[in-house]
Amino acid sequence: IRLHGDTYDAASGAAHAYAKEEQLTYIHAYDDLAVMAGQGTLADEIVMSGKGPFDVAFLQVGGGGMAAATATWLKMNFPDIHIVGVEGVEQASMAAAIKAGHPVALDKVDIFCDGTAVRKVGQLTHQICAEVVDEWITVTNDEVSAAIQFLWEQLRCIPEPSGAMGMAGVLQRREALAGQRVLSVLCGANMDFEQLASIARRSAVGAARRRFLQIEIQEVAGAMYGLLEALPDTVNIVDFQYGKTDAAAATPVIGFDVSPIEFGALTQALDHGGFPFNEVTSESDVTFRLIHYEAKLLRMPFFITLEFHERPGALADFLRAVSPHANLCYFNYVYSGERVGRALLGFEFDQPAQHAAFEQVLQSAKDAYRAYERVSAETMQRILG
Repeated sequence: IRLHGDTYDAASGAAHAYAKEEQLTYIHAYDDLAVMAGQGTLADEIVMSGKGPFDVAFLQVGGGGMAAATATWLKMNFPDIHIVGVEGVEQASMAAAIKAGHPVALDKVDIFCDGTAVRKVGQLTHQICAEVVDEWITVTNDEVSAAIQFLWEQLRCIPEPSGAMGMAGVLQRREALAGQRVLSVLCGANMDFEQLASIARRSAVGAARRRFLQIEIQEVAGAMYGLLEALPDTVNIVDFQYGKTDAAAATPVIGFDVSPIEFGALTQALDHGGFPFNEVTSESDVTFRLIHYEAKLLRMPFFITLEFHERPGALADFLRAVSPHANLCYFNYVYSGERVGRALLGFEFDQPAQHAAFEQVLQSAKDAYRAYERVSAETMQRILG
């Protein structure tokens, strides 16, 4: 095996050159009738399963080989089936080819769903797909991640992102598909374990459950606790990003796992409490968790790592205990799925005596958290710069 380039197209070009140089036969990954015939055997398995006929099928599309062969065989056996081709938002090379009337090369191809990251579809696959695929839709990476989570929860299987694109299309059309017999092809398990963390984070956004709000409060002791107390009991906080950047106002970014109804109740509570807010769910700085703070504004800062029981209201319980004694100047927390939540918190004081009293409060308020540890002097140096 020879590795060449960073994309399928780069590797394909190198393989073409090698085949020509060595006078070998180049076998195309998808634009070859024999290869497509092999890919299409999955459609034969579907037909032979006896679970048909189906009203609609959602087929993921990269180069188009699997979709072309599968759609052809499904149409032959289920003439009334409606075939939907599913592509990534920044991978829609087949839809571009259908629109142009011939294969065209995309300027840019997203590689989150790397198994379908094809810049230009094949001549044969384009010709066949144009005849047998009835409709083309696109799905986002977040929607694909939500589909992977759905498949894990329902079937305890984890496909690679490209393998879940068909299911992402189904979930996108879920309400419109009510009462129909729906087919989605699940294929591919080439998953990098490290990618699971990104998929887990994206899935809640893709399922429209996770929403991020930047909320404005006063930069005074107890203001953060007051904000949390104003939130409905049903909302679940899964991310907290805050650093002090202004002496008078604070703008924490908070991530919530909420249903549409719960989100409506949340925004109503914020309006009623007089908390201005903006939705920042898809903003880059929020996605990459960029927490800015001005070290020069922090008065006698004291940073701790906090462990608390992962339950609704746990953070509010802790802040209720400590807010009268210190001002929160930094808050970094993200839900990990564990029974214990972990956060990096920073507090500030006007007088040394307040600092000493605060540590006594921490010792006496152990019912409000599981454990805490003061960060090391070396860590404080890095934090303060």
